[in-house]
Amino acid sequence: MRSIQQDLSGKIAVVTGAGRGLGKAIADVLAGRGAHVVVNDLTLELAEEAAASARARGESASAIAFDVSDPHQVEIAFRRIRGDHGRVDILINNAGIGDFVSFPEITPEKWDRMLNIHLKGSFNCCQAVLAGMKEQKYGKIVNISSVAGKRGDFIGNAHYTAAKAGIIGLTKSLALYAAPFGINVNAIAPGLVATELSDEMSSEMKATTISRIPAGRLGRPEEIARATAFLVSDDASYVFGETLSVNGGSYMD
Repeated sequence: MRSIQQDLSGKIAVVTGAGRGLGKAIADVLAGRGAHVVVNDLTLELAEEAAASARARGESASAIAFDVSDPHQVEIAFRRIRGDHGRVDILINNAGIGDFVSFPEITPEKWDRMLNIHLKGSFNCCQAVLAGMKEQKYGKIVNISSVAGKRGDFIGNAHYTAAKAGIIGLTKSLALYAAPFGINVNAIAPGLVATELSDEMSSEMKATTISRIPAGRLGRPEEIARATAFLVSDDASYVFGETLSVNGGSYMD
């Protein structure tokens, strides 16, 4: 049984990049706590599959496809979401990509794509919901950063690290602006999580990463999802601008 403070019944939540992996786990937890979850992904098929799985459990979910890095697509999508549901109460900026390369391998194209999806995408979606949240004097935004954004990345994955560090800065700045309007803006900084993204790593790279985690294992998607759900619940009503580390002890601050 969920506590009253963590009951999200009646809330409208948008989770980007939620067709699979960590985003899907977050969408599942929010739907399980009573929210209607709008599942976003780049392709409608992936988003609809995730939404359908929630509905099969008796939960409330719908699907929408848009590219978070394209401000025009984002504007149209959120206009549609508000038309369908009246408002947005919760936004989880999760959409992202991986690219496990060393610093010399980062091309200008790789740099731009990484920052466009992670950092610009989070900015685009925050802008799309902010006016409505200010008007209703309520809103919860959680931006998914990474332990790399706090610590750096051992393999020199600087474009990913820069994007995730930028998300932390965006979170703090927006939190300062939005708090007087009753809007909580926070971030999550996961360590490496067992998803399709980590499957792209070589076995050697994965083993090296795990050796640096005091907990001795990768995170599970549902562990990150439950931490995210805490930040959008009334239990975190006095939390603003924080970046919650969920990383098995691999970085402590």
